[in-house]
Formats: sequence, C-alpha cells, structure tokens
Amino acid sequence: MATIRAYTTIEQSRKLAEILPLESADKHWIILDGAILRATTYDYFDLREYNQDKGTFREYIPCWSLAALLSTLPDIHLKKYTYDGITKYYATLIGIRQFNSKHYDNPVDACYEMIIHLHEQNQININF
Repeated sequence: MATIRAYTTIEQSRKLAEILPLESADKHWIILDGAILRATTYDYFDLREYNQDKGTFREYIPCWSLAALLSTLPDIHLKKYTYDGITKYYATLIGIRQFNSKHYDNPVDACYEMIIHLHEQNQININF
C-alpha cells in the first residue's frame, strides 16, 4: 500500500511557489546545507539565511498541504476510487472549464497537476 504524502514535494513546492501566493502555503521545507530536514509550520518569510558562526546555509521552501491546495482553488473537487484493492485519486474541475487530472496514488499529486494545468492554460483563479 502506498504511503499518502501530507505535503507537496520539494520539486512541486518550487514550481508552486512561482504560481501561488507564498502566503497560501501552510508549511515549509527546511533545507540545511543542501540536506532536507523536514516540513514544518510555515512562519518564515526570509526564505534564505546564512549562519556565519556555524558556516551553514539554511533555505526555507514553501510547501502546501492537501487542505491548502484545495482551499486556493474552490472549483476543484478531489475524487477517490478503489478498484481491485487499489485506491487512486484524481482532481476534477467543475463548471465551464471541465478537466480531469490523471489518476494518482496521492491526492496531493492530483491537485498539483490541476494547478499546473490551469496555470498553463492561463485560467488559474486563486481564491486567497
């Protein structure tokens, strides 16, 4: 059984930081000298810092939980189905701009794809 990820990956987070308002992120990844430490509560707006005493470089990358992703785009509905013991998730956009994402093991991935699709189509309407 696949483990459900709670937040966007580092790669997804970097891409979403270019699209979504940083204030819509509810967590951030902490990276210390290139090593990923953890995702934690988002309270840093200075996204890079250098500790001269320790000689370390710390970077904070905004990341989004599933709830944060869903709250930024109210027209998205997350769907789940199970077939033959395998659960998959996909996001669907209702209204005039109907679109379904691919099917994923993780609901965060389905929402991420939907946001990227809307951005590429210049149809993103952020609710924040």
